[in-house]
Amino acid sequence: MQIKLDKNTEYLISKLVSAGFSAHAVGGAVRDSLLGREVSDFDIASSALPEETKKVFSSQSVIETGIKHGTVTVVLDHKPYEITTYRVESQYSDSRHPDSVSFVRCLNEDLARRDFTVNALAFSPQDGLIDLFGGAEDIKNRIIRAVGDPAKRFSEDALRILRAIRFASVLGFSIEENTSNALLALSETLSSVSPERILTELKKTLCGENSQAVVNNYLPVLEQVLTVSGSPKSLSLLPPDFAMRLTCLCGKGVIESLSRLRADNETKRRCKLLVESKPIPSTLPALKQYISSLGEENSLLVASYRRALFGEDNEKQTEKLLSSGECLFLKDLAVKGFDLISLGIKGKDIGKVLNALLNSVLLGEVENEKEKLIELVKNAVL
Repeated sequence: MQIKLDKNTEYLISKLVSAGFSAHAVGGAVRDSLLGREVSDFDIASSALPEETKKVFSSQSVIETGIKHGTVTVVLDHKPYEITTYRVESQYSDSRHPDSVSFVRCLNEDLARRDFTVNALAFSPQDGLIDLFGGAEDIKNRIIRAVGDPAKRFSEDALRILRAIRFASVLGFSIEENTSNALLALSETLSSVSPERILTELKKTLCGENSQAVVNNYLPVLEQVLTVSGSPKSLSLLPPDFAMRLTCLCGKGVIESLSRLRADNETKRRCKLLVESKPIPSTLPALKQYISSLGEENSLLVASYRRALFGEDNEKQTEKLLSSGECLFLKDLAVKGFDLISLGIKGKDIGKVLNALLNSVLLGEVENEKEKLIELVKNAVL
């Protein structure tokens, strides 16, 4: 398994080492490199204190992004690189944040505080891979395992419970037995995690390649943060779309769940559309009316959702209609508002007449030709 750092990360590590400090790429980027996944950002940990890091890179742009926690950001080629001092953490009184952080000069102490073995990895060109807790072997065996005592790790920070199942879902890993038992036992502590952080983890978890197995195995965990009254075992039938999968999982509880998690309005709108959707019409005129009322994007969303969950075979017909060039929306109508104004129609009546004409076209009562539509209006008005 080969780890290749980008040239800027190599430069930053080399510069710190040349100044007499220890420095390594750490965490998820090292894990993803070993997995052969694309890595866009490497985080660097160093024995240098924040002020010492700033001094080493005094000729570069340095931003104090999280100096209280030991992090400064060096900007190279317009790209930010975080450098964090090795640290240890005190107890977590709120099951979320350490009461205090202490800087240390030893990489081993820093790695020992991390959540999972696959994330407790470090690499530098000088030292190679440093793996104190068997993370590389766990990556090989596709296992998520807590560093040290899993109950202690999850008691320190309850968000790690969701991170564990997120990694299992996204990476396609299984969770080691003791780690699994601990996260299930401590799932009630998720009440200490902010709704926004929960939502971020859920989005990644439900859209992961192993999401169905995670939902099957850890539904009690998800029930701590969601109102689940849907079809959990049907998740894998759906494409990896968060609104679709959340609606499938939560059913009628999806709106309550999203409100609790302070979700954005667009996600709420899409989930509401799905959970309130009715069987899609099978006759052509009714299907045209249905598509027209929902709009192109919403029609495709609902058709995909209902085909996957309820076997309604309207998705291809919906796609075919939308690409056919047929008149389905007001923008497709051969008659426009100014045509009606020339006939003496004014104000709100213009919209009413246009919608009536569109409905007649959708039902096949008149062809979408300007002369025929104008004639229909004249006969109705005069």
